[in-house]
Amino acid sequence: MTLRTCIFCFAENACEVRFDKKARPYVVCQVCHTRCFLRCVEAIRGLAICPTLVAAAIQRRREEPQYKSWFDGEIVRTISFVNDNALTPPVRTEQLGLSSQKTAIPFSFDSDFRAG
Repeated sequence: MTLRTCIFCFAENACEVRFDKKARPYVVCQVCHTRCFLRCVEAIRGLAICPTLVAAAIQRRREEPQYKSWFDGEIVRTISFVNDNALTPPVRTEQLGLSSQKTAIPFSFDSDFRAG
């Protein structure tokens, strides 16, 4: 079994490529528990290339304050969009140990994520 970096939570060596009973590929992350079916060649290509691009973006985030602001802002906007449009109530930030500000990000890119 070859483990890959998860394209959802960025955990290294956490994402396993599996095949269902009809031999269709899908990935399962051991950290965030995301399960995602890969329906086309482009998705498999993304699985192969995306972790390298994300690692470069996270390194750039560490080095450039302006890029860090943009990077974190994109994540906050996406979290806000999901919370504002989800059919279920959003997770309260107090449950995550965060401030009630919409700018809070529930994880840190300053430390590496690893499975196990």
